[in-house]
Amino acid sequence: MAETIRAYPEIGEGVTIRAWQSLPADGSWSADTDRAFPMVDVRCGPPRTDDSQTTLSCECAVLMGTKTDDDRDHAAISALYEAVQELADKLFAQFRTTAGTELTYFLARITAEVGAAGFLFGGLTFGEGLAPSDEDGVNMIGVALNVHYSRSDF
Repeated sequence: MAETIRAYPEIGEGVTIRAWQSLPADGSWSADTDRAFPMVDVRCGPPRTDDSQTTLSCECAVLMGTKTDDDRDHAAISALYEAVQELADKLFAQFRTTAGTELTYFLARITAEVGAAGFLFGGLTFGEGLAPSDEDGVNMIGVALNVHYSRSDF
């Protein structure tokens, strides 16, 4: 998801994008600027399965944050949110109708990560987002997409 966000939405200059589970493998991540704001933080949960034990889903939460002192009117975080939500809407619409460039790119990144033989895409649904909040000097909001899939390699 982090790679797709880097490739497609217009999120503006100077936004840190961090893939929470794979920071050291992320070529754009720097330990010196890890928690720099404004930020898009991608956190994908562990797979869940249904009763058949063959269909899985993974919730991919995308959190956006700005410093409250730098974004008192919430304009920056609102712009980040709109860009990421627009990408999530495009991915979902392309799943529902005809695959487009964003969904094709997204699925290629997943396939590269888990191996082409093992991943069988099943669809997307929206997950539980994070309502806007501001605490401890940080404004936050989030969206979530559930990626439904099966694996043929185990």
